[in-house]
Amino acid sequence: MLLNKISDFLMIFLGLLVESLPFVVLGVVISSLIAVFVKSSAILKYKSKNPILSHIQSMFLGLLLPVCECGNIPLAKRLILIGFKPSEVITFMLSAPILNPLVLISTLEAFNADKNIAFIRIISGGLIALLVGLIFSFNNKELLANNIVTAKPVFSFQKATSEPIDSNLHINFFENFRSEFFSVFKVLLLGCILAASFQVLIPRDWTSLFAGDPLLSVVSMIFLAFLISICSSVDAFFALSLASTFNLGSILSFLVFGPMIDIKTLLMLRSVYKPLTLMRLVLLVFFFCTLVGLGVNYFYKSYY
Repeated sequence: MLLNKISDFLMIFLGLLVESLPFVVLGVVISSLIAVFVKSSAILKYKSKNPILSHIQSMFLGLLLPVCECGNIPLAKRLILIGFKPSEVITFMLSAPILNPLVLISTLEAFNADKNIAFIRIISGGLIALLVGLIFSFNNKELLANNIVTAKPVFSFQKATSEPIDSNLHINFFENFRSEFFSVFKVLLLGCILAASFQVLIPRDWTSLFAGDPLLSVVSMIFLAFLISICSSVDAFFALSLASTFNLGSILSFLVFGPMIDIKTLLMLRSVYKPLTLMRLVLLVFFFCTLVGLGVNYFYKSYY
């Protein structure tokens, strides 16, 4: 029995790590490229000074920087360092894993019998990200962890140029990549260990006990999304396997909450935002995702 548990733990742990690592690398690469080749003022001049419009821009930034939730963390740090407000980065961080074009394609493919599910996921995810960011925008100064406030870039930002790339830029890129990657990777490992442990110790069958209740089914699927910490690029296929047991509202709550908040990303975000900020973030996203699930169950009577 114990050997089976250990075997299950190792399989789940390695699966989560292999699934997450490419997106972490992609996020760190994009972050390092921005740091080396893009001048911060070149990005900020396109950002609206209107708080609502700036958060809308941040919401759609995920279309230009298509990374999974794990790759968002180094990008979140970089955006803050170049002058984005913490609440705008929260909006980006919550929306990017859902507005990601790869996620849209995978959701459409998984739920090809009812493509409205993919669009409900995209629209509700974007709106939740926007609302949460705007709520936090009233208290931007109190959101960040101390280490991100005092953090210094590994090097100064470089001005983008069409001239041949200086060898120092290569050194700067790899130095920044090394520093950010190992910083994120250590926390990712811990997140994968915890997620795998919870999956082994807590039977998934427990969530199915509430499948028939309109509210508890939504809450149990949100809890499952947090627990299994599956990547948003493939979570639609996992959700599809549960569609015969759970109602559509709970499935959509799973598809919206999971990419925004899970064990891995919550631990990695600890280096960016204060614990109180993260607690409020989880509660707000949980509240809005529950509303989405209940709303879909009430207004959208299509079940699998």
